[in-house]
Amino acid sequence: MRVQYTIRTRILALLCAALAVIVTPALLFAHAHLVRSTPAANAKLNATPAALSLWFSESPELKFTGLKLLDSAGAEVALGPVAAMTGDKMAITAAIPAALAGGRYTVVWNTAAADGHPSNGKYTFTVISAAAPPAPAVLPMAEQPVSAPVTPVTAMPRAKSNAIVTPAPIVEFPVALRWAELVAVLVLIGTVVFRVVVLPGAALPAAVVAESDDRVRRLAQSALLLFVIATLTRVVAESDLIPNASSGRFRAVMMVAESTRWGHGWLIGLVGAAIALVGLLLARGSRTGWIVAGLGAVAIAASEGATGHAGASLRYLPLAIAMDLAHFIGGGGWLGALTALLLCGFPSLRSLDDVERARAGSRLVRSYHRAAIECVAIVLVTGLVASWLRLGAVGDLWTTDYGKILFRKIVLVLGLLAFGLYHQRTAVRPEWDSDTKFRFQRSATAELLLGALVVAATAFLVGTALPMH
Repeated sequence: MRVQYTIRTRILALLCAALAVIVTPALLFAHAHLVRSTPAANAKLNATPAALSLWFSESPELKFTGLKLLDSAGAEVALGPVAAMTGDKMAITAAIPAALAGGRYTVVWNTAAADGHPSNGKYTFTVISAAAPPAPAVLPMAEQPVSAPVTPVTAMPRAKSNAIVTPAPIVEFPVALRWAELVAVLVLIGTVVFRVVVLPGAALPAAVVAESDDRVRRLAQSALLLFVIATLTRVVAESDLIPNASSGRFRAVMMVAESTRWGHGWLIGLVGAAIALVGLLLARGSRTGWIVAGLGAVAIAASEGATGHAGASLRYLPLAIAMDLAHFIGGGGWLGALTALLLCGFPSLRSLDDVERARAGSRLVRSYHRAAIECVAIVLVTGLVASWLRLGAVGDLWTTDYGKILFRKIVLVLGLLAFGLYHQRTAVRPEWDSDTKFRFQRSATAELLLGALVVAATAFLVGTALPMH
């Protein structure tokens, strides 16, 4: 008996892929690694240092940065405001205004870079004597550190001598929600590509085009809703990184949006979502509305790069964000448009008779295939450039955590390319018969399932530290 692959069956397959991601533990690799400090870890000092200075592997966001100095009893020592070192984007400093008694001290820090991924840690140093701190040198105004206002730190309760100090747990955005956000962006882009490029190229009857337009618009609205839910959840998670935020959740979210590079990138996505919503409201039978929605989707894709590894790049920042943007557009035109083809295009052909349905299905698949080839080329080129920007050497693919996940993603992408070649031989070149559509639906559903795993690998990549060199 012929197996009919309904929408429910295809959604179930995608839900299985989502479950595979959800049950996989999140990778909580630190991103902004502590490279060095003054005083150095385990240093023994004969006098009180003038300040604490920390250097990181990525440029820290001051709003996400907290610094505490604890004595051997666990009591907090007052520090000056946390400031960025002028001329050195990788370092922060905080003055020690009073002399330190002899003993062991613990520095506890937490921070996040422009990609929004948190990290924290601690180290100790020892003051042998109780000498007063040296008078700080008077620097020219151009060399003075730029201070960022921070909320005063509440004094910690007294603890037993030599108390164990543990940094606050890292609050990380769940990988499953990140996966859902990426899927939403790809599907949203794919619906625009399908409606603006694929559907007109198939030369279908007007009634079929109208029904497909309505279906794909509803799919785009669902994808946009999923993105909005995921991105709002994401900014709430980022607001937890504000040290000692005592003015409420809303104020913490506003601080993230207004005062951090990550927040600025996130705002681009929020504006893009509003533009996409307006476009979809105007898209009923209007090509102009779909173009407006496409502009919103482009802004959303740009925000994904600006709030990820590309946004934290110190070198080639515009190139890194442009590569991520193009990578999203290519991936959406490939996998997102395939989703629209299966969930919206094929169901719209049911009103046709068997012969015309086969012909229309063939034209639809060929139109999609022409667009997909260009999108695949974009994905491959931008993926190579992005890998070059983020990997210091080819050996990082098998010697670093980031490289190992990237290598697995490459293997999965090769599997997707194999599906493309198979479809070219079985559904694009030959003439269609009554069974071709069902065979293509079966293999295309498997391709989407594999694509969901590729997106899962991407979700892990954006939550994994880049190799250090």
